[in-house]
Amino acid sequence: MLRIVGILVLILLMISGVVSIAQQSEQLYYIQTSSPIYSIVPGSIFVQPLNTSTELYIAVLLNFTNVSSLLNYLNEIYLSPSLFHKWLSPYQFREYYYPPQSYINSLITYLKSYGLHYDGQYGLALVFNGNVGEIEKAFNTYINIYYYPFKDLYWFGQIGITDIGPFYYFSNNITPSLPYNVGKYVLGIVGIDSLDPKVVSLIKQDAWKLNITRVGQGLISKVVISPLTIQQYFNFTLAYEHGFTGKGSDIAIEGVPECYVNVSDIYAFWELYNIPRTGSLTVIMFGNDTSGGQSAENELDAEWSGAFAPGANVTIVFSDGYVGGVNLVGNLLNYWYEYYYMVNYLYPNVISISVSVPESYLAAYYPAMLDLIHNMMLQAAAEGISVLAASGDWGFESDHPPPNFRIGIYNTIWYPESDPYVTSVGGIFINASSNGSIVSFSGWDYSTGGHSVVFPAQYYELTSLIPFTPTYARTYPDIAFVSAGGYDIPEFGFGLPLIFEGQLFLWYGTSGAAPMTAAMVSLPGVRFGALNYALYHISYNGIVVSPIGTFQGLVAWIPVTSGNNPTPAHYGWNYVTGPGTYNAYAMVYDLLLYSGYSV
Repeated sequence: MLRIVGILVLILLMISGVVSIAQQSEQLYYIQTSSPIYSIVPGSIFVQPLNTSTELYIAVLLNFTNVSSLLNYLNEIYLSPSLFHKWLSPYQFREYYYPPQSYINSLITYLKSYGLHYDGQYGLALVFNGNVGEIEKAFNTYINIYYYPFKDLYWFGQIGITDIGPFYYFSNNITPSLPYNVGKYVLGIVGIDSLDPKVVSLIKQDAWKLNITRVGQGLISKVVISPLTIQQYFNFTLAYEHGFTGKGSDIAIEGVPECYVNVSDIYAFWELYNIPRTGSLTVIMFGNDTSGGQSAENELDAEWSGAFAPGANVTIVFSDGYVGGVNLVGNLLNYWYEYYYMVNYLYPNVISISVSVPESYLAAYYPAMLDLIHNMMLQAAAEGISVLAASGDWGFESDHPPPNFRIGIYNTIWYPESDPYVTSVGGIFINASSNGSIVSFSGWDYSTGGHSVVFPAQYYELTSLIPFTPTYARTYPDIAFVSAGGYDIPEFGFGLPLIFEGQLFLWYGTSGAAPMTAAMVSLPGVRFGALNYALYHISYNGIVVSPIGTFQGLVAWIPVTSGNNPTPAHYGWNYVTGPGTYNAYAMVYDLLLYSGYSV
C-alpha cells in the first residue's frame, strides 16, 4: 500500500495544484487536479466520445493567490516566537490570499466567450453550465464514455469499495488547460467526470450515519451514563470551578448536507441533564434540500458540546443543495461550503466535525475537492481556529463497521481528520458500574487510526514529546475521548444518551468524542489554533515545550494501555487513542501555558 506521496508529487498536488508551461507561443495553465490518478479508472474500456450536445454543470474551483507565502506565514505563527499566535482576521485573510474580483471577472468572461452560462459564485467555487462541446473547447480537453467491467473499485493498490460495478461513467482523457492569465488561480474543475452514483451514496450512507438505537432495543446497557458522570470523572467540573465554562467561545458544528435538526431535541437534552446553559444555540441553513432527513449526528454534536461547554455559543451550519443548485460531486461542494462559511463569516474558536469522507477516495478520484477543503483548514489555522474531527468508528484503516473487523481489505482513514491542521479525536470505552459510575476505561476497539496517503509526517510529529509517535507519514488519532460505554455490554453496545425525535436514544461512536473535546478546547474562551502543535509538545509528565519557552504544567495526558482496533493500545502513541485521553482541567491549563497565557 502506498503510504506517503513523494515530496515532489505532494508539492504539485497540495501546494501548486496546477502547473504552468509554455506551449508554442501561448502560455497555458494545466489543471492537474482535474486529471487525478484515476480520472480513467484502471481496467476501464473506452466506449465512445460523450455526445457534444450533452449538457453538464461544472464548478471551477479557485485556489489561494500565494500559497507559498501562506505556508511561510503559518510556520511563523506556529513556530516563531516573534509572530507566535498572531492570528489573521477573516477579512485580512481574504485580502491577502483570495483571488481579486478583477481576476474572477476575467475568468468568467473567458468561459462565457465559449458559450458557457455562468450560474453564480459560491465563495471559491464558480458554477457554470454548458454542453460538452463548449466545455471541451474552453478547457482544451475531450470527454469520453468508459465502461468499468469489474464489481470492486480499487485505489492505491487495494479494494476501496466492493460490489458497485460494473458501471458506465464519463471522464476527460486529456488534462484540461486554460490561458495562463485566466487559469493561474484555478485549483480544479468538478463535473467534467463522473463515477457511478452508488459511490457517492455509499459514502453518504455509511460514513455519515450515527450508530443509535432506541432504549429497549439492541445491545443496551442496563444503566445510562450521564454527561455529569463523565464531566466529574475527567475533571471538567474542576475547570468549571476555575471559571472555565466556554464563556466568550463559539463552537461551529459541521452539518450533514441536505439535513436538518430539531432544536427542541437539543434543548430537551440540556434540560433533562440540568445543564446550566448560558451560551446560545443557532442553526444556519443554506438552500432547502433536506432530503437527508433529521440529523441525529448533529443533534448529538450540539447536545454534548453544549453540555460540556455550558457558556459557549453553539452554531450548526447546513448547506442543503445550495452550491449551484445541482449535485456536481454528490454533495461534496455543499460540504465544503459549510467550512467556507464558518472560517469567513462565523470565525469560531473551535470547529467540531463528525461528518467525513474517505481520504484515499478523495485523493484518487477528486483531489480538487481534497485540495479545496485543505485550503479551508489552512485558513482556519491562520485565523486561530481549532478544528477537531471524529477519527471514525471502524477500526484500523478499515471502512467496515463493528462488530466485525475486515482489516486488509480497505485502506480508509478519513478526511479532513488526516489533514495536518486538524486534530483527529479517537475513542475510549468507559466501563460503568451497576449504579452508573465509571469504574475504568480502555481504548475503544472501533476507534479508527491509520496513515495518510497524502500528507507526510508533520513537524509536530517529528519533534513530538509523546513516546512512539510515528515519523513516516501523517498518522492519527491525535487525542481520544469517550465514544462508547455502559454496564455489562460489549464495546459496540449502547450506553450514552441522546434526545432525537423527542425520544431518548442511545449511541456509540467517535462522533461524540469530537464535540466533547471541542468543548474542552473552548472552555477558556481563547484561540489556540491548530492544536496538534501544542498537543504533541505537552509531555506525559506535564512539561510543556512551546516556541516561547518551556514550562512546568499539570499532568494532562492519560495514557491508554488497553484496547485493540485490532492494533493494540499501549503506553505512548498508538493507533487506537493517539497519545491518549485527558484530564480536562489539566489540558486546558497546559494549552494556556503553551499559548503564553498566565494561569
